[in-house]
Amino acid sequence: MRSETDSFAILSRALDAAGTDEADAVFMSTDQNISRFANSNLHQNMSEISAELTLRVFVNGCTGVASTTSFDDDEIARAAALARDAARHSNPLPGFTGLYRDAPAAPVLQTFDAATAHLSAAEKAIMLRTMFDRGRDRGVAFAGSFTTSMSSVACGNSHGIRRFAETTFADATVIALGREHSGYATACSRRIGDVDIAALGDEATTRATLRAERVEDLEPGAFDVVLEPPALAEVFEWLGMIALTGQSFEDGSSLLVDHLGQRIVGENFTLADDAVDESFLPFPFDLEGYPKQRVAMIENGVARTPMVDKVYADRLHFAPNGGLWHLGSSEHGTTFHTSMAGGDSSREEMIRSTKLGIWVTRFNYVNGLLEPRTALMTGTTRDGTFLIRDGEVAARLPNLRWTQSMVEAFSNIEALSRERRRVGTWYNAFGGTIAPVAKIRGWHFTGKQTGGGSAES
Repeated sequence: MRSETDSFAILSRALDAAGTDEADAVFMSTDQNISRFANSNLHQNMSEISAELTLRVFVNGCTGVASTTSFDDDEIARAAALARDAARHSNPLPGFTGLYRDAPAAPVLQTFDAATAHLSAAEKAIMLRTMFDRGRDRGVAFAGSFTTSMSSVACGNSHGIRRFAETTFADATVIALGREHSGYATACSRRIGDVDIAALGDEATTRATLRAERVEDLEPGAFDVVLEPPALAEVFEWLGMIALTGQSFEDGSSLLVDHLGQRIVGENFTLADDAVDESFLPFPFDLEGYPKQRVAMIENGVARTPMVDKVYADRLHFAPNGGLWHLGSSEHGTTFHTSMAGGDSSREEMIRSTKLGIWVTRFNYVNGLLEPRTALMTGTTRDGTFLIRDGEVAARLPNLRWTQSMVEAFSNIEALSRERRRVGTWYNAFGGTIAPVAKIRGWHFTGKQTGGGSAES
C-alpha cells in the first residue's frame, strides 16, 4: 500500500507524460490475503501485493486508456503513448465539456481499520478452526473463503483535482455441507470486527440442517417469497448492469428510460447508491475524483436517475453523481454501493404472516438479460430453500428455477425488515449491497433446477 505522497507523485508523472491538456489517472495499490477452505480444511492461503496505474487521455474530443503495473518513467511514457494512440482511433464524445476543473470537498469517512489491515493469515486460520470444530460437532463440513485487504486509492486530473484514500475490507462466504443439504452465510465490512466467521458458520449450519428430515416438492406457480439479502444482492448486481448505468439509459434499454419522475414500482421500494453510509462500506469519491453522496436511483417507487460519469452527465444533461469506477468503462456510470431501504418488520414476522410460500437464502445462475426494460430475469435458488406453510417453516425444498420481472416483483413488496445486511461482490472491494429481508407476493417459479452442479440436490 502506497502513501499519499508516493501515490500523488506517480499520478503527476503520468499526467505529465500524457501530452494533452485533458487527462486523468488512477493509481491503486492493494495488499490482499485470501484464505480458501473446503471439507473443513484450510487448503489455500494466497497473499498478493499489487499495484496498477491507469491513464486516460483526451485528444480532439476522443479518448484512449492504457494501464501499467510498472512505474518507471519509460513505462509510464509507453502507457501514455498507447493511450494517445487509442484516442486517435476512437470516435468523438458528443457533448463532453471536459474533466472536472473543481469539485466539492470529499466527505471525511472512516474507511480504514488497523485491525483488519494487520490481521495475519495465522490469526484467520485460528478463527476458521473454531468454526470447523463447531461444524464437526453438528455433522457438517465447511467450504468457502475468508478475505482481508488494505488498499490505497489515488486519482487526479490535469486540472489539479487530487483525491486519496486508504481503505480496508473484510469478506467471508461460508457454505455448510451436511449429508444431503447445504446452507449459506456471508458478511463483509470495512472492519474485521463486523465479520464473525464462527457466527457465519453457525448460520450456515442452521440453514443446512433445518428441516433436514422433511423434504417436499411444489408444482410450478406463483408463490409468496421471503428473500434474504444475498438473494436480493444477486438481483441488484444484474439490475445495476442492465438498468442503472449511463450507457443503458442512453441506449434505451434501461427501465428508467421515459419514466424519470414517474412511479415504476411500489412506494415501499427505494434503491440508492450510498457510499457515505458509515454502517455500509464507506468510500469518499469516485475515480474521476467526484465526491460521493447518497444518490437515490429509485425513490419510494419513483424513477430518479441512473449513475453517470462525467462524459454521460454532459451527454445526457444529468447532474454529476460520482458514478465512475473504471477509467474508460463502457458502462459510463455504475452503482458500486447499492442500498435498499428497509422497513419495520422482521424475518420471523414475515414467515408467520405467510400462508403458503418459499423462504430463499440466495440465488444462483441468474441471467438478467431476458428483457432489460422490465428487468425480466431467470435463475435458481441455492443453499437453503424452504417451504413455509401456515406461518411455519414446514419442509426443505429442492433448488427451484424461477423467471420473474423485477418491475413486477418490486411492485409487490409486502414487508421489509428493519435489519439490513451487507453483501460483498466478486468484482470489487469498494462496495457491495446492503439490503433487508423482503417478503414479495407472487414470485414465479417454473420448476426444479436440473443440472448445474448445485450444492443441494
